[in-house]
Amino acid sequence: MTGPIRVVLFSEINSKLGAPFLDMLHGHPLVDLAAVVTSPVGRLCGYFTSDADQVDLEQQAKALGVPVLRPANVNGPEFVSGIGQLAPDYLVVGNFQRILKEELLATPKVTCVNFHPSRLPRYAGLAPFYWMVRNGETDGAVTAIEMAAGLDTGAILAQHETPLTGRETALELRTIQERANVLMLLDLIPQLASRSFRRIPQDPSERTYFTRPSQDDYRLDFAHSAHKVACHIRAGYRHPGAFAETPSGQRVTILSADDTAPAGELPAPAGTVRRLDHGLFVACRDKWLRLLTVEFGGNEVPAQAHPAITEGQTLSATRLEPV
Repeated sequence: MTGPIRVVLFSEINSKLGAPFLDMLHGHPLVDLAAVVTSPVGRLCGYFTSDADQVDLEQQAKALGVPVLRPANVNGPEFVSGIGQLAPDYLVVGNFQRILKEELLATPKVTCVNFHPSRLPRYAGLAPFYWMVRNGETDGAVTAIEMAAGLDTGAILAQHETPLTGRETALELRTIQERANVLMLLDLIPQLASRSFRRIPQDPSERTYFTRPSQDDYRLDFAHSAHKVACHIRAGYRHPGAFAETPSGQRVTILSADDTAPAGELPAPAGTVRRLDHGLFVACRDKWLRLLTVEFGGNEVPAQAHPAITEGQTLSATRLEPV
């Protein structure tokens, strides 16, 4: 291609991925950023609403002089026609949580590229950072794919490794994935400009798919191993947090725990609480789990400071899956 590639960026209004994508695409010498497509007025992406620092793609784009589009229906004929009139070479999608239908996907001259925070075809779908942490994953990556019919099914254009310890919180993993996707976009832009990218079909036999976690997915079950419970707690961090209930029905949100203690005799049912001088512990299937911090009064506080977690009580949860 001669001259910069013409790009339209799709991302949520408060996206921590969309913000650096916008900066990079606007400032890159090989890119002409034609517009930013973002959320309708009043809609926010739930991934980021509890973050201490917030972003606003509309304000950011306007400060850079980039047109902003906030359609109520991203697949509506009038909007699709408008995107076509912008004559983009590429649609670049980073954390845009609506399905783009065939008519919209057909508007760019070359193709549509979506950036996904997992090693596709594994962990297709929503909130992979939650499910990867909950499953204790150590094999991480982010993937750029060519968009096609179906969710996260297109050919792989690029993939960046994100080595993990298996002890990251969901918030930490989300941040790792955001940074890796930005670096992957930087590497991919020259290939998009020269059309030298390769298409590698996904292997459908390797595909795993996850939906957005429901409230019950954050409910803890201490009948599992201490490691599995600790992974579940890390997956809930920081918001909304994994939780259990006291015998009186009071919800206790547990934010961090230590599962590294050696296994020992458990003369107590799963969920039984022990308050000792050196910490607050709860019995799991295989050993005691030390609770480190909990939510109390809207703050993260030491677990021992929570008045509702008392010696000898049993923290309980609805069983969601077999042990």
